[in-house]
Amino acid sequence: MGHNCPRTYRLFLQYALYTWAGAFFLLFPNPKLQAQSGISFEASVNTKEIVVGVPFELSFTLKNAEGSRFTPPPLNGFKRGGISEMRGMSFNNGRSSSSQSWTMELIASKPGTFVIGSATVSANGKQLSSNPLTIQVIPLSASSKGQVNVPPGADGKVFVAAEFDRKEAWVGQQLTWRIRLYTQVSVEGYDLLELPDFEKCFTREKVRYDKRVEYLTIKGKKYAVRTLHEEAVFPQEGGEFTIPPARVSVGIEQPGAQGFLFGPKPVTLETQPISLKVKDLPQLAPTLFTGGVGRYEWTVQADTTLLTTDDALTLVLEVSGNGDSRRFAAPKLQVPPAFEVFEPRILEEEEYESETEILHRKKFEYVLLPKDTGVQALNLSLSFFDTDSNQYRELRMTPIQVQVNAGKNFKSPAPLPPQAPPPADTFSDKISAWLQSPLLWSILALPFLALGFIVFLKKRKNQPTPPAPSNPPPAPSNPSNPFTPFPKLPDTSDPVGFYNTLFHALQDWLAAKLKLQPAQMNEADVSRVLQQRGATPIRVQALMSVWQLCEQAIYGGHAPAEEMESTLMLTRQVVDALEKEI
Repeated sequence: MGHNCPRTYRLFLQYALYTWAGAFFLLFPNPKLQAQSGISFEASVNTKEIVVGVPFELSFTLKNAEGSRFTPPPLNGFKRGGISEMRGMSFNNGRSSSSQSWTMELIASKPGTFVIGSATVSANGKQLSSNPLTIQVIPLSASSKGQVNVPPGADGKVFVAAEFDRKEAWVGQQLTWRIRLYTQVSVEGYDLLELPDFEKCFTREKVRYDKRVEYLTIKGKKYAVRTLHEEAVFPQEGGEFTIPPARVSVGIEQPGAQGFLFGPKPVTLETQPISLKVKDLPQLAPTLFTGGVGRYEWTVQADTTLLTTDDALTLVLEVSGNGDSRRFAAPKLQVPPAFEVFEPRILEEEEYESETEILHRKKFEYVLLPKDTGVQALNLSLSFFDTDSNQYRELRMTPIQVQVNAGKNFKSPAPLPPQAPPPADTFSDKISAWLQSPLLWSILALPFLALGFIVFLKKRKNQPTPPAPSNPPPAPSNPSNPFTPFPKLPDTSDPVGFYNTLFHALQDWLAAKLKLQPAQMNEADVSRVLQQRGATPIRVQALMSVWQLCEQAIYGGHAPAEEMESTLMLTRQVVDALEKEI
């Protein structure tokens, strides 16, 4: 029946048969036929930068053929190691390819330009020759190879290393610690398994850091390098420390069908321990030192430059820097004696991350009370330790000129009489001064005082003891105490007026009792003079509590009416006790 079919039907069957055969060979290619179509024999080195004394690898690769009788080229000017042979096969889009390579390690003995000739190999009955190579050898001093310490036992093609951005640091200075991945193979993803404990350091993880890939040559091998993790580190104590290793898991892509079926191969890598030397800050720090270590800047704003002695001056200081914010204290202000400074108040505080480091910013508010009139100059400075110059540094602002006028309650201090300069001492003046010396006359009077004391004891022994009076006379009142008649408790509807009157009466008593000038009417000077006069600390502390309560009522708007009677009673008790002590 087939012999009698029409010719067109036979042509259709032949066409279909050829189409099926072509599709079969497309879907299931013959590896041997394909392998014979792309035979090559090539030479290559594993780096473009070859350094004197640094080993590198020279390879000859035969593709899609099986070779024998390999002969290397002459290698004059190089030290050569043994030859290793490797075979492999890969699949790509259904096509297979085989490879056979011969690799040797070379070391250049001197710099210069060298030509590596062709190697030969027999394959498929033919002798193939590789391409010649021209290489440039540079001296070790010109090499860009890194100084990375490769962890022992790490795979030479992929490893991780930990590093600081500097080898030494000061206490409180910010450092950067990072983990970097060095690889010559394709890596897909990573995971931080374990991070070290930083001994006696405060750390903060960084989010914004450079994640771009760069290329470095390490020991003659070129690596793609990427930063995996960064932390800001602030040492808290001086000494030498060792940071333990960190562990990282990376996924290494597998070639061919193995990678398609099983995905990347997980490999656990470990960094090497890394040492850090921390230096203590130099001794004899300035009295105004804030504790800041690094780079700092600041601004100062005054709410006014014209006020009276009844007003308060407000200064706002804003400080920013890259040191340890936990060690930074509020700046200490040195102002003229005509001002009293209260403890600052923190208005704002924040810590944020820039492109390269952690920064902190603080805003402080200072309240100053003027005690004297005139033009007062505020010379303010910020003291910190500058890590660029390795020394303490002061940032000084342009002096702020403040005009202070007299308020309603201001009393001008009595001017002191001018004192003439003392005349120069002569020999006769020294003799006269010695004759007038109390010490000399005390020594001469000692025998007479002793004789008089003995006579007094004998007379007292012979006198009878008088009986004690039944009703002793009352103690005389102290007219110098202004709080005996003053003040009567005023109406509670004006507590500010009460505290204002009480405060100025207290200042008048202190000025008369301690001989203080208005510029010395501040807590520090009054406390110091009272203690010098023999006042007990508990009396001084009680008096200062009254002082602070009055100032808060007058200048701070906090005038508790319910405490007026107890405050007046406390003031009278303290003043009476101080009258006896000083």
